[in-house]
Amino acid sequence: MKKIIYLLLFAIPFLNLNAQDDTPSPYLIRMHVIEIEGNVGAYIRANRNYFKPLAKQAVEDGKWAGWAMFQSYSKPNVLIFFHHYNSPEQYVKSRNIWDPKIAEKLGLEAPDSSQWSWKSTNNTDLWQINGFVSGKSRSNFFVFNKFKFAFPDKQKFIENNRAWGELVVKPQLDEIKGSSWAVATLVTSASYEDQESTKYNGISFDGFESLEQILHRRSYNENGGIATNVNWQNFQKYISENDLTEFNTAVSSSIYRHLDSTWDE
Repeated sequence: MKKIIYLLLFAIPFLNLNAQDDTPSPYLIRMHVIEIEGNVGAYIRANRNYFKPLAKQAVEDGKWAGWAMFQSYSKPNVLIFFHHYNSPEQYVKSRNIWDPKIAEKLGLEAPDSSQWSWKSTNNTDLWQINGFVSGKSRSNFFVFNKFKFAFPDKQKFIENNRAWGELVVKPQLDEIKGSSWAVATLVTSASYEDQESTKYNGISFDGFESLEQILHRRSYNENGGIATNVNWQNFQKYISENDLTEFNTAVSSSIYRHLDSTWDE
């Protein structure tokens, strides 16, 4: 059985997919949102100098697939940590990643946590990666787009987003530096009323090289902006012809900066 290894080390720093061509195992990510009070810089340095080496050791020990840290642009004291798992089996067996005994063996000195306090602002649900497009250069900033879709529309949501990756993102990889994309759906929890989701249950990640790219893309353009882009037009035509519209009841987006990951040196 031939194994296909997808290594998105520079384009999508929170994604490292290992799958088999005929029976792919669900690749899972856990997003942990943290709000910091106190010295945010010291907290970030502690994660880079202490927790990142432990996370890398856990990858080598097969406990998980990786770790990454992102910082909110609009709320710099808010960080998101991504925990990666190659399969449900790896997630279930994962343990003792932050063990002080392992830190001692690695020669790590525990950080001075008196400089900050933190609280978790979300639960630690698991999400399954449903599609991605690997860029040709590193993505330093990401727009996280969160969606709510009805219970019967999960497949429609996934197919719509996959079409975006194939018809809009992929054809422009050469001209848009740092471009990349991924989509995921919620796995471990759900809440519906009359089949409509009461919580965000889908998310996509649009990667960019710089903040300037994002601001230019989001700014109003007198000449029509993205609507004049032939790739966007192809996407609109495809989803209309294949009934891949009107599936989400809400959407929100926010900008995050990639700070570090187990794939960074």
